Formats: sequence, structure tokens, C-alpha cells
Amino acid sequence: MIKLCYKAYEYKITLAACKFFHEKTGMDLQHTLMMFLDSCRKSQKMEYMERLGLFHGLMSFKNASYLFYSVIKEADSSIPLCEIEDAMFRVSWVPSIADDAELCQPWPLVLVDLATQVSEYYSQMDKKKAVI
Repeated sequence: MIKLCYKAYEYKITLAACKFFHEKTGMDLQHTLMMFLDSCRKSQKMEYMERLGLFHGLMSFKNASYLFYSVIKEADSSIPLCEIEDAMFRVSWVPSIADDAELCQPWPLVLVDLATQVSEYYSQMDKKKAVI
């Protein structure tokens, strides 16, 4: 699930999502997610706000909106890009300390979470391949 601005979105990583993201940004979706994973790992000793600034610098707001949209629309084509952009804008500032903070984290942290979920998904696929 992608949790943006108090709403949870289903998503799918598909070839169509990768192609759409590349057409809109010129970037590779999987490589982009790997960059977020790698930056997360390398920045573990940084202060929290410093890490958030690092994550913000990895990708523009517009390209991040295309990333979210490309994978969300594969699960639910009724979600418009403007809804994703609005949700991102509303959570683009500092992290929340509210009880429901997981639903309103800044979009770069949501991208880190998405990258982690995708990595776990592929890790499980590798285990299934080994069993076959």
C-alpha cells in the first residue's frame, strides 16, 4: 500500500507502469526505487531532517508524482494524477508526530517505504524461483 495524505492506495509494479514512468520522465522506475533504498541505507547515521532533505533531492515533485501515479493507476485506473499531486503537496513538508503519522508522511518518505515494499516483493519472488 502507498499511504499518501490519509489515503491508502493499492499499486502494481508492471511493465506498463515502468514504460509510462519512463515516457513521462526519461527515468527508469526500478532504478529510481533502488536509488531511494540505497540512499536510505547510506544515510542511517544522519539527522532526521538531513535525511529528509537528501530524499527530497533525489527526485523532483513532478517526477515523483509520475512515479506514484504510474504504479497506482495499474491497480486503479480511476485515480487521476491531480489527486496524487494534491496528496503529495499536502504532505510535502516535515514529518508528522501525530498518532496516525504513517498516513501523512512527506512523499519522499513514502517513496522510501514503497522502495522497501518493492524490494521485499522481489526478494520473495527470488525465494519462489529457488523452490521451483
